[in-house]
Amino acid sequence: RRHVGNGHLQPVKALTMEAHTGLCSDGHGMEQRQRSCGLGEVDCVQRRPQTSPQTSDAKSIACGGCRQARDADTRRQRGGQRSVRGLGVGAGRAWRGSIMLVLGALLIATDVAGQNPRLLENNGGHFRFGNIRWEKLDGNAVQFTIESAWRRDYSSAYWKGTGDDGLAVVGDIIHLNGKQWPVFNYGDDSITSGEYLKLQVMAYSKSENWVFGESVITHTYATPNNKGSPWVASFTGCCKLSQINNKPQMDAPWLLQAGVDILKLTKSPRITAMPVVSLPDPPILPTPAPPASPQIPKIPVSFYVPGFHPDGSDPTVTSLASPLTAVSGTVTAIEPECDADGKVTLNFHGITEPEFADAGQFYFLKVNATSPATGLFVQADFLIRVHKNPDHLMPQIAFGTTDLKNLPGKPTINGTANGVVTAHADGYVPGVPPAHFWPNASYQAYLGFEVNFTIVAQDPNRLQRLGFSAVGLPAYARVTSAQGTNPVQIKTYWIPCEGQVGRHVMCYEAVDNFGNASTAECVDVKVDVDPVPKFGLATDSDGKYQSRSVDMDQLVLVTMGALKSYTVHSYDDNCLDQVDIGVLGRLPPGAVMAPQKAAPSPVLCDFPSAKQSVSRTLEWMAPPNYGGNTSQICFTATDILGSCYGAGRVDTTVKCVTFKVVKCKYSVGGEHQLGEVARLFGTDWLQIWKQNPAIIHPDYILFSGQALDIGRLYTVSASDNLHAISKRYGTDLDMLYQLNNDLQGKPFMAEGLDLCVIPNSCKGEDASVYEGVSEVRVYQCKGGGTNDGAVYPSLQACRAACSQTGGTCSSLSTVG
Repeated sequence: RRHVGNGHLQPVKALTMEAHTGLCSDGHGMEQRQRSCGLGEVDCVQRRPQTSPQTSDAKSIACGGCRQARDADTRRQRGGQRSVRGLGVGAGRAWRGSIMLVLGALLIATDVAGQNPRLLENNGGHFRFGNIRWEKLDGNAVQFTIESAWRRDYSSAYWKGTGDDGLAVVGDIIHLNGKQWPVFNYGDDSITSGEYLKLQVMAYSKSENWVFGESVITHTYATPNNKGSPWVASFTGCCKLSQINNKPQMDAPWLLQAGVDILKLTKSPRITAMPVVSLPDPPILPTPAPPASPQIPKIPVSFYVPGFHPDGSDPTVTSLASPLTAVSGTVTAIEPECDADGKVTLNFHGITEPEFADAGQFYFLKVNATSPATGLFVQADFLIRVHKNPDHLMPQIAFGTTDLKNLPGKPTINGTANGVVTAHADGYVPGVPPAHFWPNASYQAYLGFEVNFTIVAQDPNRLQRLGFSAVGLPAYARVTSAQGTNPVQIKTYWIPCEGQVGRHVMCYEAVDNFGNASTAECVDVKVDVDPVPKFGLATDSDGKYQSRSVDMDQLVLVTMGALKSYTVHSYDDNCLDQVDIGVLGRLPPGAVMAPQKAAPSPVLCDFPSAKQSVSRTLEWMAPPNYGGNTSQICFTATDILGSCYGAGRVDTTVKCVTFKVVKCKYSVGGEHQLGEVARLFGTDWLQIWKQNPAIIHPDYILFSGQALDIGRLYTVSASDNLHAISKRYGTDLDMLYQLNNDLQGKPFMAEGLDLCVIPNSCKGEDASVYEGVSEVRVYQCKGGGTNDGAVYPSLQACRAACSQTGGTCSSLSTVG
């Protein structure tokens, strides 16, 4: 679909779109990625897997949506309607590095009579912008990527392309040449000789007369570094602009350098910058008449050139590449400064009338991005345009809404000219200063989960119509067509794939009818591997009134007859992930897991998924024959896969909790009496009443949840056996087994074990517990690995077997 003049969407027959994914197809089964091109139409480029090898000869494949839409639009505009032309074409194909887009809003006019100023960009040399980055391959091989921008209408035969004007457009390959042949020097006496460097065109602008792209080359060094020092690779050639304000750069060669040492880093720092940086104009001051020379105060104008390391962890410092000479010899002294975050400040001493130009003032400036830990650096050389037309005010740009973890909510722009701007773009709210761009925020994303954010722009002149340019977009990122005219917004969608862990900085600028651009703003996104789910504190509850928060490593005590509620809480640091809580293995008899619920999250999420933080409750009423039982219940927290060719992963976290049922304790239900409790344990109400002296009258109705002692705890000594204990206390072996689930029906017991017994004074004996009983003593191995728990007839035999596996022996007794 594409936008037409009345703001509605019409289908283009040659192009189909899936609205829920933003992908489109050319009808031949090719999965492609949406982008925006001239006149706000929709075009497509081939989608390449992230892991595909990169070569400068590879061509992107564009589907025919834009061309057919443009032809149809042209036919509709005939018959007296004024012809207009779009700002340019959108992004090229997905590269392993970054891509640049030029996004046209509805009917952006650049050829309207009286509104097409003479551009200083059109004069002199053809170099506009360049930077270098590198990445280690196998062995000592290094892949260099050169991003560069050039004058599009340069007259060389090697500069021609497939555009309707015969010049290069997205997907074309340019052979770089000039007055001085562009050469890449690897720093080890090797250069790119014998052929031209090839530029894969990724974006262009007719109105601003530039073309942008990447050159990718590889080189294998003999050694990882130059005898302990870095190799210094360089890209040079000629020429820059003729009419620029810093005179030493007029028609001068360019030189970009990068330090390479693959023992210190596997990837270089990076710089993301627009090919032409637009700045607002300082006040225009009259030229003082000689010999007067009044003191003119400094007027600072600032912008950011983000320098960063792609792995996201190595700090990077930005600085001027040549602080003393970068802009020396200017007509107006600007005393440039640059801080570590890449904030470049031009300190103008006033602008005088003879320097006025309708299209602005131009300076070339070069910066370094350096890793302080290693000293390795890269450089970027770019063009600065100081806006100098008071009748054509610059657009403004601001952040919109996003689903990222810690991004702000509403856009932030003030309307000042011709009254307050009405909200045309969704989510636009005037009145708050712009914020949350680089370097004020760094936002968290994860492999396999969508990153999306909206950029909003407006022009103080309500009659202007706006579009966008963007640089630094990672592979697989896609940008919607511009929505609205003034204000206007675009939305960036991106699902990070394998190989995209690290930091990504995307910069945007708004462009109006006159070709005036806003000062660029950049979004800093750090991508990490999808984290595993986590367990938080659990809630341990007995009945309605006793509840506490506990660590899941703590032992959980369960009272027979009481409903134990144990609520497990799990969450994911990835706000877009979803968590499900489960259980490994079988639950104890009578235990059930309640349905999962949403729970408050300890992670600050503006837009969490429905299951980013959840809880689930285990409910268990231990039966009367479970006293002394110990059960280990293992809870699981499992997240989801994510997408982008399985870049995300399913992670499961397991946490096991030990539940122990208290012996000789029973919690009664509502309106129970002592007789009912006594029957559960095969005794009479007198025995229960005797064990609970706090019960004043045996006929009183017990309150729900009241815990009763139903017997006495007896600690087993070394000479004890079950038969003797049962005879002495007037009970039988079956009752001892029922009251002591941990005996597991075995005839022997460990010294020091607490037994629950219900004495019967009528059947108990006064004689010694040992009278008439033959005792058989056995020995049990404890903590002996494979022999743990094994029973031996003699201490000697136990020690012989148990000591080999690091265990110890303890005595047991049983009935002879």
